Amino acid sequence: MAVAPVRIAQVPDLRAIREDEMTLGGATAVLKKRWAIFLCIFAVFLAATTLYCLFATRRYEATGQIQIQKDSSGAFGLEGSVMGDAADSASDALDYNITLQTEANILNSESLALRVIQDLHLETTEDFYPPSKTRHERLLPPWLFFWKRPVEPLAVPLDHAPNRRYVVLKIFASHLKVETVTGTRLINVSYSSPDPRLAAEVVNHLTSALMDYSFQARFTATAQASNWLTTQLDDLRKQTEDLQAKAITLQRDTGMFGDDESHNVVLARLESLNEALAAAESNRILKEAVYRAARSGDPELISGLSGNASVGAVASMANSLSLIQNLRTQEATAKAELDEDKIRYGSAYPRIAEVQAELNGIEKEIQDEVHRIGERARTDYEIASRAETSARDAFEGQKKVVNALNDKAIAYGLAKQEADESRDVYEGLLAKLKQAGVLEGLRSTNITVVNPARVPPPNRPKSPNVLLYYAAAIVGGFIFGAGAAFLRDLSDTKVRSLEELERLTGNPLLGLIPEIRKGRTLSRNPCQTSALLYSKPSSDPQTFQIVSSTYISSPFVEALRSLRTSLMLSRSSKAPQVVLVTSSNAGEGKSTVSLNLATVLAQQGVRVLLVDADLRRPVLHARMGLQVQNGLSEALSSDHIHPQSLPSDKVPNLYVLCGGTVPPFPAELLASRRMRTLVARWRTEYDFVVMDGPPALPVTDAIVLEQLCDAVLLVARYGATEKKAIHRSHQILSRQLPEHVMLGTVLNAVPGRSSDFYEYYGYRSRTYNAEGVTNAAPE
Repeated sequence: MAVAPVRIAQVPDLRAIREDEMTLGGATAVLKKRWAIFLCIFAVFLAATTLYCLFATRRYEATGQIQIQKDSSGAFGLEGSVMGDAADSASDALDYNITLQTEANILNSESLALRVIQDLHLETTEDFYPPSKTRHERLLPPWLFFWKRPVEPLAVPLDHAPNRRYVVLKIFASHLKVETVTGTRLINVSYSSPDPRLAAEVVNHLTSALMDYSFQARFTATAQASNWLTTQLDDLRKQTEDLQAKAITLQRDTGMFGDDESHNVVLARLESLNEALAAAESNRILKEAVYRAARSGDPELISGLSGNASVGAVASMANSLSLIQNLRTQEATAKAELDEDKIRYGSAYPRIAEVQAELNGIEKEIQDEVHRIGERARTDYEIASRAETSARDAFEGQKKVVNALNDKAIAYGLAKQEADESRDVYEGLLAKLKQAGVLEGLRSTNITVVNPARVPPPNRPKSPNVLLYYAAAIVGGFIFGAGAAFLRDLSDTKVRSLEELERLTGNPLLGLIPEIRKGRTLSRNPCQTSALLYSKPSSDPQTFQIVSSTYISSPFVEALRSLRTSLMLSRSSKAPQVVLVTSSNAGEGKSTVSLNLATVLAQQGVRVLLVDADLRRPVLHARMGLQVQNGLSEALSSDHIHPQSLPSDKVPNLYVLCGGTVPPFPAELLASRRMRTLVARWRTEYDFVVMDGPPALPVTDAIVLEQLCDAVLLVARYGATEKKAIHRSHQILSRQLPEHVMLGTVLNAVPGRSSDFYEYYGYRSRTYNAEGVTNAAPE
């Protein structure tokens, strides 16, 4: 017999399957699948919250509000005092924020806390070390409240009991809350206690202690400043007197009669000589310029000096320059007349000689006047030069006198400056001393109580906040429950959904079989699908029950019919005649599926043969209550062994061939030519052949049998089959699968309440399922 061609099926990679992204639908499916874990953790959160709210101590919170104002000393005009700098710095927003934080930290300080604890005797209250047991201490074992036992005797003062003081301060700080109100100068002080009246007393006492502490700190600071200033003023007064005496002595030596340089005679004379020297030098430069211009003998250049105001200020020079300008005008007129007569009458004209003689006379007068101006300019220059020399000598002499007194003047200036500064410091400290004396007697503070703490209503405890705690429990229960569900789902290696099975095998699911249990009646409601598959094995063949034949309208039977329909329509040409039912490992329900699938096939009125092909562990005869006389192992060795027929009143048209005696080499028998001959004969004698085969992973018998079949059903048990096992089984069966053989998967034992059951078959109403139910099994 020719071997059919092998088809290599595409099986998805298991690693790629695990990398699927989680969607909202996927998350919902996980929660539906793991609803028990989710509800358990959610219920634990709610139960814990309920117990806490029932047994937790009712605590009441009292809140007071204080305002930190600017320094009150400013109201008395003492801004310049020793404490006045605080008011100036408080005007700055950033600095005032630091002031608020400082006051808040003082409220949280151990000093104020110890004062309040001691004044109000808080150690004997319920939060610390109460003298009598509380309600919880009476109900619960004493060792649970070991922390409420004082580590040191209460008779010992807290200052001498460091361990007890540490515990008490920690307890007090855990109940105290100090907050600054953003954008304001307000501080909220809150304290919680089982006694509402005590909570208000603690807050009010704490704010009062803060005000006393603030006043005491200011009083001590001003008193210390006053004492220090008194001791410093005596030394400073003596130092000021010495500096002033030294300045007076130096003033006499330098000849200064005032506080500024205008009263210094020597410097005044030096300035006067300096001004005279500057004037003489300027006059000499001017005379020298005139002299040089006059020495050139150029009338035109000399006449140009008339435009200089300094030169024109001298009367003799101004007359000479005016005369030269007039002569030059006459010269120009004579030259013009001479040129005109020569052009008009010629050079022989008598008038030309007269005009020429007149012109010569004018030129001679000009030369004479230029000579006189030059002599006068030389004389003026020499006088100015001698005057400059004299002024310079006088200035240099006075400058030597000033330089001689310069060192003493500098010493005097320094001494006078030190004396003035020392006097200012003395006067300032004296004023501050007087103001500090006033401040020392003031009982003022910059802290104002805006809202004193009031007793909270007894029916409105701060904690436990039932609504808040339950909201947190709901949120926390949901988050942790969902997290646990997702963690359990991620760590779960079992097949628990049809989507997982389809992804693992790469093939669509042929059928989904609901779970059945022993000891209950099959229900009409798919959410209560539990029933007897068969009774206990018995030697009487009439005692067994098959679900698909007894409860014909149960969800289990409907699922089998759906599987039968999917199997019949799996091939377009012809329905598969020989069907092998296998699984990854034993105990996954392949025998149950094969038995009931053969039953629903026989209910169509066709001849069906059910073969127990698991020669290693045959179980059909035990489940069906048949006597094992001969079976498949004997049929493979003899031509006279025929399938055993069931009683006609149970399942008509159903024939069974049990496994028979366990052979030593089952794989060899199934792969023998005799097995192929039997299958060929069964094809002619029966309409359908259903083989209950061995599991695919432990042995290779299923691979041998799939070569003889038309369809292979790989059964996976919900919540029992490993994902790796079903994936590996599908790989093994697909590698040697002939082209004409169809490989499909069946998910078995799906809980009736599972969402997969509804998603696969849809919701079924009680009325619809009740149709045709005539013989429900008794309880």
